[in-house]
Amino acid sequence: MNEAPLETETRRRDDGASARRVYDGTVLFHVYDTLEAPKPIFGTFLEGALHVVEVARFHPNFVSAHFHYALGNGEERIDAREPNACFNCALFDDVAPEDMFAAFSDFVDAVEMGHLNQTEHALACREIAAYAPSDADGASAFARTRAKRREMIEAAEGSDAVVPVFGFDESNVVIFVGVKANAGGVDANDWATTFGITSAQAIVGAGAFQDASLFEVVKSSKANEVDHRFTHVARVSLGPVGQDEALVSAAEDVIRRACAAIDPSALIAPYACVYNIGKKGTPPGALPAMREIAKKKKENDEMSTQSTRTTADV
Repeated sequence: MNEAPLETETRRRDDGASARRVYDGTVLFHVYDTLEAPKPIFGTFLEGALHVVEVARFHPNFVSAHFHYALGNGEERIDAREPNACFNCALFDDVAPEDMFAAFSDFVDAVEMGHLNQTEHALACREIAAYAPSDADGASAFARTRAKRREMIEAAEGSDAVVPVFGFDESNVVIFVGVKANAGGVDANDWATTFGITSAQAIVGAGAFQDASLFEVVKSSKANEVDHRFTHVARVSLGPVGQDEALVSAAEDVIRRACAAIDPSALIAPYACVYNIGKKGTPPGALPAMREIAKKKKENDEMSTQSTRTTADV
């Protein structure tokens, strides 16, 4: 039996223009509170987590997944099994969050297998508000890519053109915010202020800040779960400011202090998107190895360049 979404202030939004400012499908946030190896099926946390993403690609409504590592030293923190050292975000077009899991039960089975021995939360969400001051229509990043994807699909109809996967650059810092609010505790009309988003924007600067979105948690992959990990999730895109640790820390802190009034135990942390995964292409399980190869190549190229400069100076 499908769960009915909470009737809170966040459900109140105008039709028409305001509806076009938010993504009209399902946004899945997968949060990992523990990162134990899901043995005996998989040897490491990432093997299991990326297997789940691989199965998700076969969901009839799957569009893309965006796997995030903790900012700065994500690989090391995942290897150390640090709680919430990563999270995944996936988009599913043309399916309501109430129906997303029922539409492809293999995905639910994959979550159970890929995350044995762990505490994790695969949460089907509805985007309910966007704060995008740099966009003329105030549309969220997910709504804009959805509209662009529709245009490209229509333009490619009848041809062999391939619609690319829209993704996020690793240089962009994303603050994940997960809160458990009381009924009526989040007002979608004033959430950017309540969550400290506008204060964070002031810290990083209007030129860097990109946008933020508010999501209502509707359903969990665990059929019998009623009391979800969060009632709301916010995704805050600070822009390409990852090199400035003090600035990111200040923005994170102002959001944390604001959200404490909603939920003193809110999960708030900075991340970077490291893998943008489409319906087709490189198997997700191969991505960590490819990332390591690219990292070593970059280091070797930098060493070679430095060696050339040193030789030239002699």
